[in-house]
This record gives sequence, structure tokens and C-alpha cells, in this order.
Amino acid sequence: MSNPYQQPDPYNGSGYGQQPQQPGYGYPQQPPQQPNYGYPQAPQQPQGYGYPQAPQQPYPPVYPAAPPQNTLATASAAIGVVSILTVCFYGWLLALVGVGLGIGALNKSSQLGGQGRGVAIGGIVINTLALLIGVAVVVLYVVIPK
Repeated sequence: MSNPYQQPDPYNGSGYGQQPQQPGYGYPQQPPQQPNYGYPQAPQQPQGYGYPQAPQQPYPPVYPAAPPQNTLATASAAIGVVSILTVCFYGWLLALVGVGLGIGALNKSSQLGGQGRGVAIGGIVINTLALLIGVAVVVLYVVIPK
């Protein structure tokens, strides 16, 4: 007669301290299919050996655009340097152009939120210095007797 209070054996009769019986060899069972609710199912890729791959991003990252440059300020400073170097050979004419570009760059920097303001002021100062040196050279040339 069997014991009505006996609980089922968790080891399937394999004894104490032994592992439960493993399922036999063959094809693995498929997991139950989840309902897709009308959406297409993403293709399943087999798991390979090695490290898992990171998911691919659909688009490259977007970087912010570079701020607009004040090229008039750069041109004014460059012309100022050239006009100081050529002040003996009509460099003061270049200085007049450089001062005009510097003033235009200063006006444009207010539209660009202050971009290039320091360079524009520097161009005005360098060109004014070249203009003053040019005037001094002309005055000394006229005043000094030959």
C-alpha cells in the first residue's frame, strides 16, 4: 500500500545528491511565439561566438554647425600688417582700405553677436598706426631739405 502523505520525488527517482535527468539529444524546442499585433517581426539573428555586437545606429551623430566667421575683421588685420611693412612704398593707401574694412567688420560683429569684434578693433588700430607712420614719412620727406 502506498503512503498518501508522500510528496513527489524532485530528482525523479535518481537518488539523493544526484542531478535530475537531462532531456535527450535532438532538436531544441522552439520558444512559444509572441503575438505581433499586426506589426512586422524583426528578423532574428543567430547568436555567434565571441563578444556581442553593439546595436547599429541608423544615422551618424549630428554635430553643431560652426559659428559664422567675420572675414572682414581678418582681412582688416592682415592688410594692417602688410601696410605697416610697406609704409615706405605707398602702404598708407592700403591702411586707408584696412581702416574701412575694420569699421565694416565692427558693424558686422554686432550682427554676429560679437564674433570677431576684437580682431576688427585690432585691425583698425594697426591700420591707423600705419596711416600715421605714412603721414609722418611724407611730412619728413617734404620738410627735410635735399
